[in-house]
Amino acid sequence: MKHILRNLALLLVPVLAYFCLFAAFEPNNYFGLHPNTDSDAPISRLKDFKREPGNSIIIGDSRFAHFDMDLVNETSGRPWQNLAFGGASLREGIDLLNWALDNNPDLEEVIFGFSFYTINQGYDTDRMSNLEKTLNNPFAYFFNLEYNVNMLTNLQNQITGRVDAPETGDWVYPQDYTAADGTVYEVHTLLAEYPAALITKCENWALNTSQLERLYEAAARCAEQGVKLTVVLAPMADIVKTEVCDVYGEGGTITDQMETTVLPQLAEKSAELGFSVLDYEWSNRPDFDDDTQFYDGFHLDERYGLPQWTEQLFTDLG
Repeated sequence: MKHILRNLALLLVPVLAYFCLFAAFEPNNYFGLHPNTDSDAPISRLKDFKREPGNSIIIGDSRFAHFDMDLVNETSGRPWQNLAFGGASLREGIDLLNWALDNNPDLEEVIFGFSFYTINQGYDTDRMSNLEKTLNNPFAYFFNLEYNVNMLTNLQNQITGRVDAPETGDWVYPQDYTAADGTVYEVHTLLAEYPAALITKCENWALNTSQLERLYEAAARCAEQGVKLTVVLAPMADIVKTEVCDVYGEGGTITDQMETTVLPQLAEKSAELGFSVLDYEWSNRPDFDDDTQFYDGFHLDERYGLPQWTEQLFTDLG
């Protein structure tokens, strides 16, 4: 029996050693061992909120995930927590809003990201149930392949000194304006070619009415709990509007459906349910230059566009 126990203990040594390595270098601060983390992974942001729930939060997709939070707090005059994460669908945003309301009875204020892209019936990802399970189960986190890859990548970055580059560019003509086939664009290559990636999701664009109804139900819940809700539509570049929104859609272009159906309904519901709407996507589009202030047409340049919009948004919000 002693030999069996000794052998089992020896087998557990490398497992425990790997667990210690994992806990030390996983980039999402899941175990709360580090004072803070700059990870924008949903598991990281939700775990931070669960440990210390803030009263003012941001929910949205990648266009809301990369705010400079020092600038946000300075401009607004109050602390915010950013729960936005890349690729978040409307369904996931609503699930996250309800989760935040459940986990913080003192919640006061929510920015909720909204867009023609996220209200598309063809874009309806659903990850919140798995995220909640992982939040409450360290073993699910430890044995998840993706998080182990994240840990190993972070370990490699720590050793080599590599840091993630911000989404920004000082574009140089003509090299940054020339496609692989030799075509020279009027705008930098990334901006010129990115709309094609949106078309795959938007060519049969149709309004996700069931999730919109869920949003209005969540807005009513916010009103009941005294939470100030602001629905925010982030800016898009002209090239996205003209090459995607003005062209594609089922039963009318995206532009037509947004302007004749979605925005009027949003205004009506906001008056009925008591939430606010700040629209920078259609009716109050900032005078930003596509070529210098948008990184790819859908995301603002983190150096030359996002800080300017951050100040505009949180000034308007105030």
